[in-house]
Amino acid sequence: MSINLVIDLKNPPFSWKKFCKMTPHFSIALDGYVNAGPCFNPEGPWINFNHHEQVDRMATRSTCAQVLIAIRQGLFDLFLNNNEPHANVYVNDCDEDVCLSWFLLKNYLLVENACPELITRLVTMEDLMDATAGAYPMPIELSDLKELSWIFEPYRKFRINGGLDRKNRDEFLKIINEVTTRIGKYIGGEGESVPLDIHYKKIGGGENWTMFEENGSHACTGAYADGIRAYVSVRKAAPDRWVYTIGKMSPYVNFDISKIIRALNKAEGNKKDKWGGANTIGGSPRVAGSKLSPQEVEKIVNNIAEQ
Repeated sequence: MSINLVIDLKNPPFSWKKFCKMTPHFSIALDGYVNAGPCFNPEGPWINFNHHEQVDRMATRSTCAQVLIAIRQGLFDLFLNNNEPHANVYVNDCDEDVCLSWFLLKNYLLVENACPELITRLVTMEDLMDATAGAYPMPIELSDLKELSWIFEPYRKFRINGGLDRKNRDEFLKIINEVTTRIGKYIGGEGESVPLDIHYKKIGGGENWTMFEENGSHACTGAYADGIRAYVSVRKAAPDRWVYTIGKMSPYVNFDISKIIRALNKAEGNKKDKWGGANTIGGSPRVAGSKLSPQEVEKIVNNIAEQ
């Protein structure tokens, strides 16, 4: 068995066509590595598991849920080289969805023919929380959420403390390994729980939307709990660079994320490393972040919101 993880932090997301051209046979892209919705080419084979671009976010399963279903429906009956399971798995992040997807692929025998109850629960919870960007209305004190908080705590601390911005492959790999170790403990009945840190600081916004700094690792969940239904979150990455997330609780909130992303991309002026996302959540360029200040982003968002 040869299932290999490739962490690529230098390239912006590839098109599906370029991914199939640039990567070897038996390649799998996860969670935004390819700038396209779920895709499959049996000639490689190549496959893209994603719920970020070119999808209806609310109608598309999270990456880890797509992976689980694919494994149970025979993914590794096709991804075979010399009759041995084989895959090169490409990622550009180390978040919850990536870590859980990688765990499932690396340990596919655990779920291929049977699916432990705790794996089903974990994937279901992560699917709901990731698909809604933490906006699914669950009580913050729910024990399942606290268990998720413990499992993904290494990533959450890494993100909120600026680790993502350093783009260090070894650090990303360390986080993925720490989280997958905790997943293993959880499904073995040795999981722990920690409370959610939901603190945030409002710094701007406009009519029916809020701009805030993420102080806690679950700031977006806290914002939704406080009644915020559309937002732009801000995290400073460097003296002249910021990382943004744009989100809304559901498609039924009047906040046109697709239109906002187009306007931000025009202002950013990048040809490859761009703002991206789906209809309920998006974000700043993955590789370099954004050169636009919070004040500039606020002005652009309000111009769109007022139209």
